Amino acid sequence: MIYRRPLTTRHPILLDKLEFYGIKGKFKTLIKSYLAGRYQKVIINNNNNNNYNNSSKWELIKNGVPQGSVLGSLLFLIYVNGLPKIIPDYNSIVLFADDTSLLVTDSNKKDFNTNINQSLSSLITWFNSNLLTLNFNKTTSLSLERKIIIRCKPKFYMNTKSYLIPLRPNF
Repeated sequence: MIYRRPLTTRHPILLDKLEFYGIKGKFKTLIKSYLAGRYQKVIINNNNNNNYNNSSKWELIKNGVPQGSVLGSLLFLIYVNGLPKIIPDYNSIVLFADDTSLLVTDSNKKDFNTNINQSLSSLITWFNSNLLTLNFNKTTSLSLERKIIIRCKPKFYMNTKSYLIPLRPNF
């Protein structure tokens, strides 16, 4: 099971996590000031001519960490650090930047679907408690099998709705 979701950190949650990891006092205040009061705008086809006809307005950044900085990457990793701990031991989770891969293996189709549903439920609970969402439109699955006997298309059930997770074509 592989899913991609650009994660956006929420400043109050990030500051709470920093405190949990022992970052308090003046250093926490410094990080808070680093995150607060930042503005951004998007410029399209600037071509270095300083004519910003194709740009957005300056907007206050309320969420996220500054991209392209070492500190921003570190703060993001602190934000998602607890994610792998919520997955049962019989499954695995791999984090790379803002992409997350959930690895579920089982030779029994019924157990596989149970395992994937339990893990996805845990992920969604974690996402919700951290004010994030799982984008099912960007969620895909990849089936790797020794023998092709029965192709398994995982279904995820949430709030009485069934989501069929699309299967990627074979390599």
